[in-house]
Amino acid sequence: MRPLPNWRSLLYVPATRESFVVRAHTRGADAIILDLEDAVAPAEKPAARAALADAVPRVRQGGADVCVRINRPLRMAAQDIEAAVAAGADVLVLTKLMGPEHVRLLSELIAESEAAQGVAVGHTRCIGLVETADALSAMEAIARADPRLVALGAGGEDLATDLGAEPSPMRCTCRR
Repeated sequence: MRPLPNWRSLLYVPATRESFVVRAHTRGADAIILDLEDAVAPAEKPAARAALADAVPRVRQGGADVCVRINRPLRMAAQDIEAAVAAGADVLVLTKLMGPEHVRLLSELIAESEAAQGVAVGHTRCIGLVETADALSAMEAIARADPRLVALGAGGEDLATDLGAEPSPMRCTCRR
């Protein structure tokens, strides 16, 4: 089994923004997340998937792990998974997870894509994002749902919206 990643910084880059993709490897991030989700307009999603074949090796040049943030609903997620695995992504960022069954279903789709591409089944890892109030109570089960899942976080904007709060940047004040 491969060692777990050690990421201190993750950089989001819209997969369709060539000017960002071309410079992403120079930014010093431990992982670069090529975004197919919120940073890409609905009409541009097919082009974003197609761009992964060129973008993945380009952003990997500096030694960063390459992640791809996929969409939900399931039909789009399946297309995103297929394109990301074919392009050689190391990690998929699974958005709007509903529960452990959702993680296992996506893992099954990933395994099918790996097998179809000749990639060792289990190679592609995942970061999970919980983005709804209903999924909060299932976080532990989600975290334990599949060995591919190496990190779990909350999607702040969508979660805040679902909770009826106004999304805002986090502000910290340090006192000495």
